[in-house]
Amino acid sequence: MSDQQAQNPEPACHHIFAHPQTPHQREQVEAALENARLTGDAQGVLIAMTQLTEPCDVRDRRQP
Repeated sequence: MSDQQAQNPEPACHHIFAHPQTPHQREQVEAALENARLTGDAQGVLIAMTQLTEPCDVRDRRQP
């Protein structure tokens, strides 16, 4: 962990399917969604869509 990460930890979502809190995390979930879609993984699609679309107190508090 870098010094900058220690000083500014990323906020954490504690839902069962954690919501992305940073642009990098969102890119990772979007990539997982694309992979699930391409491989026919219905559960993976459901999980990724839940992560991207459901309300999240932590994420929503950070938005203006």
